[in-house]
Amino acid sequence: MMPLEHKIPIVPGPKGVYSFTRRKVGKKLWEPKLEFNLSDPYCHETKFLYEPLHDKHLLKFFSRPINQKCLLKADLITDNMDVKCSLHDYNEYRKYLRQMYADSIKRELRKRNCLFVERKALRFAEDQARKEAERLKEKEKFITERQHRVQQRLLQEKLRTRKLEEQAYNTTRRLKLLKLVRQEERRLINIKRDERIEQIRQKYNIAARRKIIDTLMDWKKTDKALKKGREKRLMNIAQQKQRDMEEKWTKKRQFQEKDIAKQKMLLQRIDVRRQKFIEDYNNKINKETAKMKRLLDDAKLFTNCYIKRRLSDGRKLICCKKYLKNNIVNAN
Repeated sequence: MMPLEHKIPIVPGPKGVYSFTRRKVGKKLWEPKLEFNLSDPYCHETKFLYEPLHDKHLLKFFSRPINQKCLLKADLITDNMDVKCSLHDYNEYRKYLRQMYADSIKRELRKRNCLFVERKALRFAEDQARKEAERLKEKEKFITERQHRVQQRLLQEKLRTRKLEEQAYNTTRRLKLLKLVRQEERRLINIKRDERIEQIRQKYNIAARRKIIDTLMDWKKTDKALKKGREKRLMNIAQQKQRDMEEKWTKKRQFQEKDIAKQKMLLQRIDVRRQKFIEDYNNKINKETAKMKRLLDDAKLFTNCYIKRRLSDGRKLICCKKYLKNNIVNAN
């Protein structure tokens, strides 16, 4: 079967052996286009001519037996009610069908392309949503870990405050107990005041002084220990900072030394290349100057020879050595 893009050639044969038909009587030839197309605005490729036999409004008229006989007699239709046409019209109709088929293929390809783009966009959106969900999960995990650390820090602070409160409670209790002891001692002193006022007073004073001295000594020891620990901790921190600063300084100095060495090496290479370029350039200039000087000497000699050659003596007054050498060689 011949494809639609090829035209059917004219086959010689007797009249009425074969005939070309497009559609039946009353069937439309030209279908309306589904899309707006400006590729052929003046209908140069396909001419949508009016065919009365293919007019659906005239189907009843042409379906009458009398009109059918006339159309058969005029050889416009076949016995099967197919409308005959010329080879040119048949090829044009095949061209139109091929164009319609190509338009349908383009429409389908455009539709598939749109579907592919939409699927790609959906896939990209799904990937973005999945990444966003993973990011949110990581963020939630980080937030939970952070909350856990904050809770641990709060618990530690609570424990520290509780210890401080217990220490304060113990100190207040100790002070209350000391007050009670003192009150009891005073009461006993007041009961036995008459008998041993002087002795009890002296003993009480001595005992009170000793207790105060002991408590003061204990407080001083604890203060010294705390102060010593604080000084040691501060000293360790200062030493660590000093070590960190020295390490940073050494690293920075080494980096700067390497950079300076690299810059020196690059400058040396640039100087070597510059010196080489200058030497090559000077040699080239010297060669060109020598060449130009040689050409100038030759030109001067040629002009002198030419001027002297035009004198009355002729070639006898030629002073060009090169020319003389050439004449001697030619004579030999």
